[in-house]
Amino acid sequence: MLPTIPRTPTSQAAADLAAEAAPAYLLNHSYRTYLFGRCIVPEPEVDEEAAFVAAMIHDLGLTDTYAGESEFARAGADLACRFLEGRGWDLERIHLVEEAILRHTNLVAEQVPVVRLVQAGAAVDVAGLGREGIASDDLADILTAYPRLDFASSMRDSFLDEVHRHPEGAFAQLERAVVLSGRFGSNPIDAATA
Repeated sequence: MLPTIPRTPTSQAAADLAAEAAPAYLLNHSYRTYLFGRCIVPEPEVDEEAAFVAAMIHDLGLTDTYAGESEFARAGADLACRFLEGRGWDLERIHLVEEAILRHTNLVAEQVPVVRLVQAGAAVDVAGLGREGIASDDLADILTAYPRLDFASSMRDSFLDEVHRHPEGAFAQLERAVVLSGRFGSNPIDAATA
């Protein structure tokens, strides 16, 4: 069964924040990250609101609005912390969202459910890793609701720009470890809507 998006005021505010800053390809990626991750990490103890907020903000450090001197993950994590502090969240939940954003590019599977959800969802959407954990109907439904648009080429461009700007950052580490730039255009999930 297709997961639902949390319908809380903070979830909506996070979605609005992302919609204001992110181009369509990146906004849809954020929704897909949450939904794919939720399909893969179905534990009932997942803090769905925290996971959704993290998914919506995790790549905003790549946008013109929020890119800065820090690498993209740190910029996104700092943005999420400010956003959630302003909404009165307790420090433990804020830290959970911060960690989910900072650790979503790690190659070793995370154990904390919220962190794992964002990591797994992003891995499916970027490279198709873990797609076998998602029912084919759910995969197709998510891609129909939040189409990939020009994600492969636009995200590859953003990825390579970030590698150049922050040669010791998370994306540069991924490029050295797995040459991720070569995988954007060959994601097998694209066959689900072909």
